Amino acid sequence: MKIRNKIAFLFTGLTGGIMLLLSIFIYYFVSRSTFQNFYHRLEVRARIVAHAKLEEDKLNTDIYFRLKEEHLENLPFEKDYYLDFKPGTTELKEKSPLPLPTYFYTNAIENGTTRFYRDGIFYTGLYLGKGHDFMVVTSAQDVYGTEELQNLKQVLTVGLLVFTVVVFTTGIVFSKQIFQPVRDIVYNVQKISANNLHLRLNTGNGTDEIAELAITFNDMLARLETIFETQNNFISNASHEFRTPLTIISGEAELAMQKSSLPPEHRASFELIMQEAGRLNQLVSSLLSLAQTGFDGQKLQWEKIRLDELLWSVKTTADQIYPNNQVVLDLNNLPEEADNLSTEGSLTLLKLALSNVVLNACKYSDNQMVVVQLTATPRILMITITDQGIGIPKGELSQVFVPFFRASNTSPYEGHGIGLPLTLNIIRLHKGSIDIQSQEPRGTMVKIYLPVAIS
Repeated sequence: MKIRNKIAFLFTGLTGGIMLLLSIFIYYFVSRSTFQNFYHRLEVRARIVAHAKLEEDKLNTDIYFRLKEEHLENLPFEKDYYLDFKPGTTELKEKSPLPLPTYFYTNAIENGTTRFYRDGIFYTGLYLGKGHDFMVVTSAQDVYGTEELQNLKQVLTVGLLVFTVVVFTTGIVFSKQIFQPVRDIVYNVQKISANNLHLRLNTGNGTDEIAELAITFNDMLARLETIFETQNNFISNASHEFRTPLTIISGEAELAMQKSSLPPEHRASFELIMQEAGRLNQLVSSLLSLAQTGFDGQKLQWEKIRLDELLWSVKTTADQIYPNNQVVLDLNNLPEEADNLSTEGSLTLLKLALSNVVLNACKYSDNQMVVVQLTATPRILMITITDQGIGIPKGELSQVFVPFFRASNTSPYEGHGIGLPLTLNIIRLHKGSIDIQSQEPRGTMVKIYLPVAIS
């Protein structure tokens, strides 16, 4: 999950939790106030009923009840009960018909009034004190109050949901704006490669944390630029400084061999010198190529490359180096559209990478059959090179891309352990990947994946 979404969820959860607690408090205090008010209304009615009972004059009694009917609102399901006590005691004459606990009557006698709620019905008990042989119980349902509380609950619930959605949306919008500089940095960093290490990130106002991050990136880019320039200069100079002496050595040895009076033992020595100079020249070329493909600072010329045509060129190279090779190209499963057979890259480097693998297959299989197959999907091109050679020991397969590493069963064959690392660097440079499967001594299968060129 992205950080901006985490912030939005955290902010929404925090504010939503606060609003939920606030809604609970509001509902609690409103419901409490509603109940208190309804109990008070019941107590007023209970007192009127009690005083009406105390009046011996029927006229006064009628006045109390008329006052109740005219000035007090009728409550839903309102009922009044007289509960008589035994003379001189606070014990009920008869068992109460009401579903009330014993402590209800006890509290009324001790405190004068008491309250109770059960199954939607509110009860108020009134006892006027010693000397009175009865108590009054008034009950009713607070229909309107219950409806108001239900409406309040719905309003709070809907309000909480709407508030949560608004807060989350606002959090997403603001977090997106806050992290926009970070996205700009990521976008600009992705555009920087060894070809344009001179580019720098915009540091904005230079005072906030984002600016500090951009400044740190710029410092790192400056150090990388220095390192790449040093490496590039070394490669350019080494290419000349190494090859010139080797060319001179080979030339002098060849010139000396042209003398007819040269003793046979000297001629053999000069032939050995030329052979070793050639091997050394090949090693130097491989090392320089390996160093150059470690980064793309040499400003290679990229173009669309038809892999089927490239494989034919690789086959020609193999025919020149190993005339007795049995390399077979399998191009039977190719799409009709030519664009689906193309990738973008350096023709020179890709040919070098594929040639390394094919020539290794020829060399380590002693010119047995090598099948080179090209298959294509809408997005990926796959080249499979399969040989029937000596294979690679299972425990050493993970080290084949380490420079100068050679498998333990390759000692009879010439090599420097640079070909596969060089191939790996080239394939990675072209946004591809390489996979090797091998079984000693049955052979090796190398799969190279390259992206299809964008039309």
